[in-house]
Amino acid sequence: MSRISKLSLSITAATALSLGLASPAAAQSLTGSALEEAVISSNADPQSSGNAINNTLSLLESFGSSEVPVSSLPGSSHGGVNLPLDHSITQARIVDKQVEDAGRRQERWTIASPAMKRNVEVQIVRPADANAPAPMLYLLDGVGAPRDNWWLGTGDAHTIFGDENVTLVLPTQAQASMYADWLRDDPALGRHQWETFITEDLDPLLRDESSLNFNGKRGIGGLSMGASGAVHIANRHPGLFDAVFALSGCYSPMDPIGRQNAHLTVTTRGGNVDNLYGPYGSERWHYHDTVGDPEGLRGQRVYLSAASGAFAPEDIANYANNNWFDMSSGAALERSSFECTRLLDDAMTSRGFTGHKVDYAETGTHDWHTFREQLPAAWAHIRPALF
Repeated sequence: MSRISKLSLSITAATALSLGLASPAAAQSLTGSALEEAVISSNADPQSSGNAINNTLSLLESFGSSEVPVSSLPGSSHGGVNLPLDHSITQARIVDKQVEDAGRRQERWTIASPAMKRNVEVQIVRPADANAPAPMLYLLDGVGAPRDNWWLGTGDAHTIFGDENVTLVLPTQAQASMYADWLRDDPALGRHQWETFITEDLDPLLRDESSLNFNGKRGIGGLSMGASGAVHIANRHPGLFDAVFALSGCYSPMDPIGRQNAHLTVTTRGGNVDNLYGPYGSERWHYHDTVGDPEGLRGQRVYLSAASGAFAPEDIANYANNNWFDMSSGAALERSSFECTRLLDDAMTSRGFTGHKVDYAETGTHDWHTFREQLPAAWAHIRPALF
């Protein structure tokens, strides 16, 4: 294959990565073009899509940047949520509790957060047996992270955990945050100090809440952006967490795919990645590099999963009423997660870790049906560490 052909195929995959999170209008404008056929063809099998992604990032890095330009701008359909701040908040406290679904034991708590300088809404699902001590399991959402956490809807957490004696803790409205402590407030996305909120504001309040009957054990898990955040937080706070699961995430912003993942997560929602970690390669980029330093995970039960990005019958049916672009970008994104997961798996294995399990699915795209399929296995692996 000529260099021009390789570049064309590589940029095709990059376009799927970037525009897959951009506005529907931008995607639809390419329908019926030669690019449509190229994208679908390049994602027809996992090896092809994986090579295309790797070639793209290597080429762009040789040109001086591994950040693919994106079409989503502030004010697009994916624009950021910049929530108002309250600088008078100096102490963490539970402001309110509301029952949302009594039959499912689902509540919405409002937490005054000094770190976030606002009231943060957290959905809570109480354990099945209020009289028995129960662990806590934090569930972190994907890039959209709306006010109603997707784990409780599309994610099907109520089915998996309905009879389990575990308290589910689901932060909300963390759009494009990476669940990180940002260097600066972002004009589009607002203030994000999620690592501090979870570990220093929220957790002590939940630990001391007698009605939760806490057994002293904690787990944390997530998908996509939430997977990246969960692994980072567990790694940097090993004394707080006993187990972590991560579905289809990236775990080092220092490698080309991980850098691209952080860039796309933030910029496709209108944010500036420099406000997240600062200039590329600076201290905060390295601080979030779990692949480079996974030692905090050594004593924990760890579950990782990702799919190849190859289309399964379920993928084809799932995208039947959508355009080709959603399907191809889902394949490219999941293949990226596959490569990111392999890097962390290799890093842990080479250091002699024994508490982690990794599942690599032969088919599946970056979509909720893939995440739902892995959730039972994730829970089965980390559960023994919590009881």
